Amino acid sequence: MATNPFRQLDVIRNASQNGKIITDCYRLMYKKELWIKAYAKLYPNAGNLTKGTSNETIDGFNLQKIDEIIEQLKAGRFRFSPVRRVYIPKSNGKKRPLGVPNFKDKLAQEVMRMILENVYEPIFSENSHGFREGRSCHTALSQIKNTWKGLTWCIEGDIQGFFEHIDHTVLLRLIYKKINDHRFLLLIHNALASGVMENWRYRRTYSGTPQGGIISPILANIYLHEFDLFMEKQMKEFDKGITRARNNEYRKLRSKINTLSRKVKRLDERNEHTNWQGREELIRNIQELKATQIKFPSIDPMDKNYQRMKYVRYADDFVIGIAGSKQSALYVKEMIKTFLEKELHLDLSEEKTLITHLKNPIPFLGYQFHRWNEVKVKRVTYKNHKHPLKKRTLSGAIKLEIPEKKIKEFAIKNGYGNLDNFKIIHRAKLINNSEMEILHTYNAELRGIANYYKLANNYHHLDKLFYLAESSFIKTIANKRRSTSMKVASSMRTHKQGVLSLVRKNKHGNEKLYQFVKLKDLPKHKGAIKADSPGTDVLVNTMKYSGRSEFEQRLLANKCEACGATEGQMEVHHVRKLKDLKKKKHLTYLDKKMIERNRKTIVLCYKCHHDHHEKQIPISQLASRIR
Repeated sequence: MATNPFRQLDVIRNASQNGKIITDCYRLMYKKELWIKAYAKLYPNAGNLTKGTSNETIDGFNLQKIDEIIEQLKAGRFRFSPVRRVYIPKSNGKKRPLGVPNFKDKLAQEVMRMILENVYEPIFSENSHGFREGRSCHTALSQIKNTWKGLTWCIEGDIQGFFEHIDHTVLLRLIYKKINDHRFLLLIHNALASGVMENWRYRRTYSGTPQGGIISPILANIYLHEFDLFMEKQMKEFDKGITRARNNEYRKLRSKINTLSRKVKRLDERNEHTNWQGREELIRNIQELKATQIKFPSIDPMDKNYQRMKYVRYADDFVIGIAGSKQSALYVKEMIKTFLEKELHLDLSEEKTLITHLKNPIPFLGYQFHRWNEVKVKRVTYKNHKHPLKKRTLSGAIKLEIPEKKIKEFAIKNGYGNLDNFKIIHRAKLINNSEMEILHTYNAELRGIANYYKLANNYHHLDKLFYLAESSFIKTIANKRRSTSMKVASSMRTHKQGVLSLVRKNKHGNEKLYQFVKLKDLPKHKGAIKADSPGTDVLVNTMKYSGRSEFEQRLLANKCEACGATEGQMEVHHVRKLKDLKKKKHLTYLDKKMIERNRKTIVLCYKCHHDHHEKQIPISQLASRIR
């Protein structure tokens, strides 16, 4: 095997794609380059400055700690610490458990994730979209929009407490099918069974993966990959027939239209294409029959000899579309319930797992979708015909929509006001911020929701939200200036007609215009977003081509960026946000240096780092750094 660890990951990826069993994953974790790459990926996240069950965070990290972890792995002494559990509110008022691991454990999990990703990404199902590179909620919704045509029923799947009920024994058995490395499997088991600290009381973990852990998403995908394979097998067995039978009513009307059309043509030739008696009445009858015909489907939607099944999953949420009877949908639901109970030891929620006709809206990933039954006739050009032909479209296709409830909730949550009675609210929490910060806050929020709902057919419904947000912005600025909304709106629209904007001078003294975002200025995505095709390499390993990043080069230079020292232990100083430094009244030399370089990290020698913190670091943590 290649000595370069990134080439080794490519070898593992190719071997997995060819159906081979993978070994030597544990020894791959001895490679220091993987840990540096993992650290470079994790360091921008401000959450790494949050303490777990110890006082140690990413601040003060150094290369010696990587060497210590690798030595512990070689000696078999590495252990994961218990995860600190906190609860965060959910949209329905309940609370979701969230695990906060120590940074050392996050780093180890990131290296493990890199290995697992290269093993499993080539073999994951095309119907799985959650927590995968190059896939997202948009690719899952696009698959529904592109492929779900002519379906009648939908099963909304919901697994009860999925992340808390993952069986460790089953998970390790599934991983063992692909990875034959007992030490690596033991490391995964230790990560799962490390326990949690809740209100400083230790609790053992017998099942589940801690939500918030780096490795949890890919372990969840590995666990449900077995369900994906089961569904793909059932789809092949369920599908029946090549095409649906023709609708009898449609055929009768089509036959009458053809008969009358031939009669008109025959009489036209007999009368030398002159206007003959009764022609207008026959033409009128043909048009009436065509108007009636367009109301009927050309095929029989309830054809018993035709069945189809479609399946899409995002994390533990999945939907199944069925072209068939409701009885067949009930049978599929029971079959899924039995498989999950017996094979994966999971329970299907009876209350939330619903069978719904596709003419009704079905919620999924913040959108809602239903069958588009509108009839549109347009001219379509075919290769074999010189002239375009009329064709019915959209019948039986899927329509993605933004739920009105989501737009109203977004307006209330962000403090814009009430969309029902259009009551505008100023945002008191933002008044102490600068006008530019207020503008950027509104723009970021509006761009976020517009980007997420760019696939919706009723995308234009966001117009009223943007108008409400604009009114709220004017009112907030008016409160800040102690003026009226009319005066503020007039002054901000003088720079560009009809657009709210602020003018600021850049460092060269030139004026720059900052506009309040409008929906028409945000390009709506045309068509659907496609995930990578199964024939291509879904996740290309570009790390071996890119070389070391600028941050890695600074880390490996072993040079203090404050005093220039090159001897002794170097540590990395981290801050959550640069704007926190800019708000400080008394800036230190180090603060000024980070602002000047526009970086949240700076590599320091032990002395400079200690002097900067000025005894703010606990004595126990300082003692562990002395070499």
